[in-house]
Amino acid sequence: MQSVSDFGWPYKHLAASGQVSAGKCVLHTIVLNGLTTAGDCTVYDNPAAAGDVIAILHLDTATSISVQPIPQVYDCECATGLYLEFDGTLAADLTVTYR
Repeated sequence: MQSVSDFGWPYKHLAASGQVSAGKCVLHTIVLNGLTTAGDCTVYDNPAAAGDVIAILHLDTATSISVQPIPQVYDCECATGLYLEFDGTLAADLTVTYR
């Protein structure tokens, strides 16, 4: 019998810059749940805002507003950690799934 931990992905909810994982992991998705102010979110393969950049999400209210969450699938290995940095103008609600 499978346990509950065999299903789904752990998640971290972010409304500001933050560490998702302090060590090696797999980034599954970044879901944009909502956005009020345009800006950029830089995704790092690192436990802090430095190192290798996985992606830079350019989020703006003209193209990113939806009544449904907008998932971005990555399914990539992060060798040292996972950190998302919101720039000085971004006001967004994100959910990150990873393992």
